[in-house]
Formats: sequence, structure tokens, C-alpha cells
Amino acid sequence: MIRLPLLPRSLRARIAVAFSFLLILIAVAVTLAFARQAAQTHLETRQQLAQKLMMLVEPAVRGMVANYDVNGLDLYMRRIADDPAIASIRITDENGGSLLYGHEGNTEPLGWLTRLLSGTAETGPLLVSDVIVNGTKVGQIEALLSNAPLNQSVRHVVLIGGALTAAALVTALLLVYLLLTRFTAPLRPLMEWAREFAHGNWHPRTQLIESGSREIQELNQAFTQGSATLRHYIQSLEETRELLEFSETRLRKLVNSMHEILFELDTDGRIVFLNPAWKGLTGFAADDSLGKSFSDFLVDEDVIRDFDARALPRLHEKNREISLRSTDGKRLWMSLDADAQTDSAGNFTGIIGTLSDVTKSVELNHLLTKYQDELYHLSVTDPLTGLYNRRHFDGQLEVILSDHLPKNLPVCLLLIDLDGFKFINDTYGHPFGDEVLRTTAQLLKQQVRRNDYIARMAGDEFAMVLKNTDIENATRIAQKLHESINDTRIPLPVGHMQLQSSMGVAEAPTHGTNAQDLVSAADVALYHSKRRGRNRIEVLSPDISRAVMSIFSQGFQLRNALEQGHFHPAFQPICNLKSGEPMAYEVLARMRINGLVIQAKDFITVAEELGLTRYVDLHIIGQALKLTPPEYALFLNVDITSFNDKDFVGELSQLLKPACDEGRSITIEITERETIPLSDSLHQDIQSLRALGCQLALDDFGSGYSTYNFLNQFRPDYLKIEGSFVRGMLRNESDRKIVTHIHELATSFGMKTIAESVEDAATERALQEIGIHTAQGLFYGAPRLAS
Repeated sequence: MIRLPLLPRSLRARIAVAFSFLLILIAVAVTLAFARQAAQTHLETRQQLAQKLMMLVEPAVRGMVANYDVNGLDLYMRRIADDPAIASIRITDENGGSLLYGHEGNTEPLGWLTRLLSGTAETGPLLVSDVIVNGTKVGQIEALLSNAPLNQSVRHVVLIGGALTAAALVTALLLVYLLLTRFTAPLRPLMEWAREFAHGNWHPRTQLIESGSREIQELNQAFTQGSATLRHYIQSLEETRELLEFSETRLRKLVNSMHEILFELDTDGRIVFLNPAWKGLTGFAADDSLGKSFSDFLVDEDVIRDFDARALPRLHEKNREISLRSTDGKRLWMSLDADAQTDSAGNFTGIIGTLSDVTKSVELNHLLTKYQDELYHLSVTDPLTGLYNRRHFDGQLEVILSDHLPKNLPVCLLLIDLDGFKFINDTYGHPFGDEVLRTTAQLLKQQVRRNDYIARMAGDEFAMVLKNTDIENATRIAQKLHESINDTRIPLPVGHMQLQSSMGVAEAPTHGTNAQDLVSAADVALYHSKRRGRNRIEVLSPDISRAVMSIFSQGFQLRNALEQGHFHPAFQPICNLKSGEPMAYEVLARMRINGLVIQAKDFITVAEELGLTRYVDLHIIGQALKLTPPEYALFLNVDITSFNDKDFVGELSQLLKPACDEGRSITIEITERETIPLSDSLHQDIQSLRALGCQLALDDFGSGYSTYNFLNQFRPDYLKIEGSFVRGMLRNESDRKIVTHIHELATSFGMKTIAESVEDAATERALQEIGIHTAQGLFYGAPRLAS
């Protein structure tokens, strides 16, 4: 906006000038009005005076005109012509129009102001009067009025009006300025406040002036409140700015100190931001990498396609393993988290993501996979015969039944037991017994059909699962196999050994719809085969199948034992191999009925079937804590199925918390009787027990259900090596390799190993050679009930 240089700067001066200008306009208008009225009145008065003059002059000059008395007329008219109001006067006679008298005075024209105010442009009125004598016109008088008096009168009125207007203007200007100065005085402190605020002083010392004006009072109050609010907002902004600066500094330090790579890509997939971790992990300088396509650093084609510019708006990755190339040519494994970004209008703006180095984890997983494959093969097969072992058989039979029975396809189970195998071992030694087992396994492999399944169940017991086969065909196959075994001769140093076998045959679904029932039925059939003289085939009859149901009667016995307190803890020492001293005690469950002590292996299966394991576990743990001194470190067995009950961990924690608070060493030993389901709830339960101070051990590792993912996620403190491998490691190199592999695996995870079922000093020395320092077994002490 243009600022006039002569315009006053202060508000009150501007108001005074404006008010004075208004007064000037009013005064000018009033003066002009008065002057116009005076001019018009003067004109009218002059006209009237002139007419009266003519009326007076005509009778006086009538005789002089009639007598042609020029001298007398001249003398008389000269006095009249001296009047300044007369501009000119002429008297002529009627005969020929001779001039009897003439006078020319002030012929001043009408001024512009007079013409403006009077509204006329005439120079002056011409008055004409005839001189009549006895009814006859003898002459004529012509007079012209002067404009000078009128012009002088108008100028006089305008001058007086202007003087009065100027005086009134000065007076009004002073009065208005003084009044405005008084009325606007309270505004000066407000201006001072505003000026101080403009210079950043939020606490001005200027005092506001009280005023009787309600508007000024409200303005003072509003300004005071507004300034307080403004100070509050400014203070908040300062605090926010400081907080933002602090957060920005902290975020920058955080980003710069991140071990993960933080990156940002534009809409074309080019790198626009990298934190220092990029150089630390890949070796490429961040400045050199900016502006390059992110795909230039990728290795795998499928990942490169996903980072194509056309695919970027749909990008959403979470924990995806990808490979980056490094300056030294190595493949870096990264965990990628990245998302497409959009603005408020939904337009794609680029990619923000992180890359976490998982190279060591991937390499470890590759190593674990290799170990897993080797251990799986060793753990699911029998090292002596090459057949599947009992652990694998139990799970595979359930799979076969679940696949065939819904399709109404029968499944038969053959259990084969070598007659007199104990005599063979005792008479000819274990090497010959092993040869007998290998020969029998070879016979089974020769007789088995392509889709059937064979396994070694125990020492001299084998199993054959015949798929889609009814009981009649299964009996024929069993007969053929029986004849083949009987026809087999194994050479001896002197003579040969003829093999004989007893077989039991059962069918699903006739004798059972699940693996346990079918195995129990075949066991009963095999039992009857042996009772009836051995070396024969027994097919389970309906009468015999009733015996299978007797196992459920044990459930009543278990419940009574729980209610009457017949379950007791037994304690087996876990010893240091160097000193032989106990470092802890494993707590085992025992059931005492009528003076007979029953081991857990004889009732735990029934307890699992009836859902009683959690009650057995809690009862045994509670008794063990009561019966042992606080300095005893305890390994407490907990069946994995107990965790399926949502209240189990809460009850277990109530039992363990007092002992853990006292500093007692407690290790929860997960028994590995079935595949471990790695659920979120199990993870939370394990963590809650560890939070109490408990350690974690995995029992019977390597026996068939070993879960490597469990090791990776839960990282147990102890890994207990399955006793069957420990017992056989002196006779069988495969068992020794399994024990060694398990120990190496545990060491790579930072765990300690405990060897189970150590029965002699030779086994102890072999374990020490491998590097195992802790073991348990009959060599150190059998489980004993608390006295």
C-alpha cells in the first residue's frame, strides 16, 4: 500500500485531520451558501433600488427634458451619477433621439465567484423609463447598474466566511487533538506491549492505563488475556521446539547407532537415504550408493523383480530373507521389512524399510539342517538293521490309519518276535545275535510290498504294517513270511542255526481305530501265539480283542492312587563326571499300591490317555519340594501335554515361587514323549516359569521327537541325551556318533548336556572323551523314594 508522505503517522493526528477536513467541507459549504444568498439578495435589492430611482428621477427631469434645460439637467444628473451603483446613464429626447445627458461610470463585469453564486451571467440590468409630459413621450432615460458593489459584497462575505472557517478549524483541530490525546492515551501502553512483543520481550514492564471507556477496558482485558495466552503458547512452542530438537538429536543418534540398515527409496527404486550401518555391513560407502537403484545390490532374481519400479507401489514385506552383495563379493543374508509409502492423497511416494543381518543365523540354520537331517536319519532308524525304529513307527502308524480308515480301507499289523533270541545271545554272543537280527530284517525287506511299512520295535521284535489289506490277505502274507524265516539257516562255526518266529496279526478298524489300540491288539495276539507254543501265527479273535480293553480299567486305579496319595517322588542323582558328586536330583514319579512300587513307564501312557498327567506332575512336584532340603537342586519332570491346560502353569508357579524366592535351583524338565507343539501360549508359559528363576531342560533328546525349532526358540539350559544311545555307544559306532552330534549341537547353542542311563565306568570314560561333564544312571545311583 502507498503511504502518503504528508499523512500523519499517529492515529489521533489522523483522526484530527480527518475531522478537520470534514469541518472545512462543512464550513465551505455554509460560507458558499451564505454568499449565494447574499448575492441573490443584493441583486434583488439593487433591482428594486434601481426601479425606485427611475421612479424618482423621471418626475424630476420631466420639465427639464420638455424645456431642453441641458444645464439644469446636467447639474441634477451629475449628483445621481456619482453613486457607485450607476455604471452608465443616458437621457435622450423624443425628437430625433438627441442625447441630452450621458454618463459612463464603473462598468466592471461580474466576477466568476459572483456568477457562480448568483447563478447569472448578465453584466448588469438595463433600466429604461419614458419621460411623459401631458400624456406625450418627450424623452427616454436609460440607466445601467454597476457590478462592482455586487462583486465587492460577495468577496467580503467569502473573506469573512473563510476567516471564520479558519478560526473554527484551528479551534476544532486543537480541541479534537486534545480530546483524542486524552481518549487514546490508554492505547499507548498497548502499542508499547505490541512493540515489546515484536522484539521478543514476552514480559513487558509497561503498565496499562485504566480508562472509563468500556471499550478500552475490554481492550485492556482482552490484550492482557491475549498476551498471557500468547506467552503460554510461545512457551509451549519453545518447549515443543526443544523437545523436537532433543527428539531429532536422539533419533539421529539412534539411526546412526542402529545395527540394522535403515533405507529409503524414491518412486523409481533409487536409494535416497542410508544410515551408517549400510557401510558397516555391505562395505559400500553411503554417499556412493545414494542415487543408485536398490536392485543393483540384490542377488536373487525374484527379489529384484519385486523391487522393479512398477511393482514398488504394492510392496509389503515382513521378515523376508533376502541376499545382498558386499564389496568383498560375499553373500549377506538380510531380514527385510519394507512398506510402500503414500501421501495424504493416496499417491505413492517411495519405500521405507530396514535390513537386519541374519547371516550367522542362516548359516547356523544350514548347519542345523545338516545336523537335523543326519540326526533325523539316525534317530528314526535302527542303526543295526536299517529299519525304522519304534519312535518312528508310533507316529507313522497313526498317519497310515488316519489316511486309510476314513476311506474305508483296512490296515493290518503284523508283530514278529524271534523265538529263543535270548538263548541265542547268551549262547553265541551278541555279535551272532546282531547277525540274526540283520538277517531277519533282510527277510522282511524281501517280503514286504512296495507300499507297506516295516520297523524294529524292540530287541527281537519287528512290525510290518500292511496297507489296504484285510485280515485274510494279511494272514497269507504272514504265513509266507513265517515260512521264509523258518527256512533260513545261519551258519555257525559248527553246523548252523535255524530261525523260528511267533507272529500276531490284528486288523483296523476291527480291532482298533488308532495306533495304540491296534498295537495293543497285535500284542495280545502275539502274546497268545507265544502262550500256545511259539513258532506260530495267531490272528486276534473277538474273544481275544476284549483283553485289549482291560487297559482302561487301569484308569480307575490311577484316580484312586491320586485321591489317596499313593503317588510319591523318587530321586535320582545327576552327577559331575569328574568328581562323581551329585549336582542335582531328578524327581521321578512312582505309584505304590499294596506295597508294590510301580515305575512311571508302567502307568504314564494310561495317565496321558485319561488326561491325568497334569495332576500327577503337580502332586509329585509339590511332594518333592516338601521332602527335600532347600539346598537340593531339583530337575522336575513336566509332561508337555500338561501345558495344554490353561490353568496348569498358574498352579505350577504357585508351587515353585516360594522355593525360587528362597534361591533354590529349579530346572523344569520337559519330557519328550510326543511332538512338541510350538504355540504362542507355550512360549509365554515357558517364559513365565523362567521369570520365576527356573531353568529349562529337554529330556530324551534324539529319541525321535527332537524339535530343533524348539531349541532355536526356547534355548534350553540343559539337553538330556536319550539313554538308549548312551547304553549302545560302546558297542555301536552309530550310537556314539549320535551322542557326539547331540553334544556338539548343544554346545553350539550354549547348552549343557546330561547323558542318561550311564551303567558302567567305560561309558563314563567314553562320555568324558566326547566332552560331556554331567550324567545320571545306575552307575551313580538308582531312583530312590524319600525316606
